[in-house]
Amino acid sequence: MAKNSFDPVGTLSIGNVVTTATILYRSNFKRYLQVSLRATAWLVALGVAALVFGVIGALLFGITKSWLVFIPVGLGGIGVTLYLIAKYSTDRAVICRLAYQQLIDAPETVADATRQLTPRTWAFLRLSLLLGLYMFLITFGAYIAFALTLFIIAGIFGVLSQGNLGTFAYIIIVVLGIGLGVLAIALVLRFYAYWFVSELPLALESTSTSSLASFGLRRSRQLSSTAVRQIILIITVAFLITIPLSMISSIPSFIGQAMTLSTTQSVIATGGFLVFISFILNIAIELFVMPFWQIIKAIVYFDLRNRREGGDLIV
Repeated sequence: MAKNSFDPVGTLSIGNVVTTATILYRSNFKRYLQVSLRATAWLVALGVAALVFGVIGALLFGITKSWLVFIPVGLGGIGVTLYLIAKYSTDRAVICRLAYQQLIDAPETVADATRQLTPRTWAFLRLSLLLGLYMFLITFGAYIAFALTLFIIAGIFGVLSQGNLGTFAYIIIVVLGIGLGVLAIALVLRFYAYWFVSELPLALESTSTSSLASFGLRRSRQLSSTAVRQIILIITVAFLITIPLSMISSIPSFIGQAMTLSTTQSVIATGGFLVFISFILNIAIELFVMPFWQIIKAIVYFDLRNRREGGDLIV
């Protein structure tokens, strides 16, 4: 049992969470960066593996002229991909654990935290895949509902105006479309908020259940159910803080892709180089931004557990 001698978060407010995350990040920058480097290396390895397996498949097909060669190559690629995602997911959880242990005045070394979470590597993979599937289905469903509703509304206006939509009708449709879009985004964010801290139960709590991934999702929803709005606001503000960096990395890519449409070889080469630069920038940004998000998750989880279980937190 670890007693926290102070309450670094106070209440689950945007200012407290962001301020605490900034302080934790700055005071433990080297440790978090060490783990983030390792996690980012798994991502780079994932891209390299995809390229290597693609080249191997193309070479074998060129030799055998048989599509059957893609079966073993594909299975090998899937296996390597799952392994790399598992390692990446585990290292992300290591950062969460390091931040949480710091919050409860029981700091761990990177080696200790990694050793604690390594036995659950495949559970973190299942959690990542399950969460990704759920969010895809929810996002896809929200998009379909949005498009269908907007189509019906436009159809109704079209029938009422006998196909001659006026300016006012177009304005109404646009306003309704924006409103529906905001509702769809809010729905997706609501579910994401429920599962925002799903890594933390796996990284910190003991359980006898055999389905650790489901436990993480279930436990996260249980803790988050009374603070969904606050979590959505925190996610939104954290996104707004980090989005300028993502925009910076996307500028060379946008320009480079436009240049590759040229018929001049030198312009195409320059465009390809800019796309590569954008890729490098994305990796660098992921390296520094990922710990910030993981620290925020740890802070939110810390506050949610404090609300439900008090200051004495058993890890």
